[in-house]
Amino acid sequence: MTRWGLRCLVLALSAWTLCFVVLRHVGTWTPFAFVGLGLATLVVSQRVVPRSLLRPSLASMTLGIAGGALMVVGTHLAFRAVVSFAPPVAAATRQLLVLLNVAGFSSGVRALLIVLIASCEEVLFRGLLPSFATPGSRGPHWPSRRELAQILALAAVYALTTLPLGNALLVLCAFLCGSLWGLMGIATGSLVVPLLAHVVWDVGVLLLWPLATQLG
Repeated sequence: MTRWGLRCLVLALSAWTLCFVVLRHVGTWTPFAFVGLGLATLVVSQRVVPRSLLRPSLASMTLGIAGGALMVVGTHLAFRAVVSFAPPVAAATRQLLVLLNVAGFSSGVRALLIVLIASCEEVLFRGLLPSFATPGSRGPHWPSRRELAQILALAAVYALTTLPLGNALLVLCAFLCGSLWGLMGIATGSLVVPLLAHVVWDVGVLLLWPLATQLG
């Protein structure tokens, strides 16, 4: 990763942490949208994140949408299985959904915010993976051990930005999903795939097929 790329990453992580602090105390997602859009525009316009990674194709769009749909189904199945032998997870999930489902937004505005914020997160936290800064490593390929370590490390730091909300389940979800989306990006050589997968998953579990339906 270049020095400029590292600075952008530190800036994005710091900004995201502050946005979660605001969410915890004020209950609004608006800062994520404005800060995320500004930072994403910066890293793309300055070519810190190669624009070619965001060039859509039929294959990348299909993979992204299918991957997100599978994640939605997998989340519901995994939740049902985990709660059956670890009931406290249900209470933690209920608390998390209350934190995420902030009041004051219509369904349409919430959907727009989800799409915008999820897209910005992929540009900032997966687009800044060191492999994407190396032209020879941008094509589709199975990640090397070094790349896997980078994916996990960045996913872990990304997950830590959620700590201000004080919910361990959110930290775990951010790490697992961040790792999966990073793997998708490197394996396909495209940010379109994890971006669409992220958007579909968020919209799926929060709006279209809410995880809350399993909580009764």
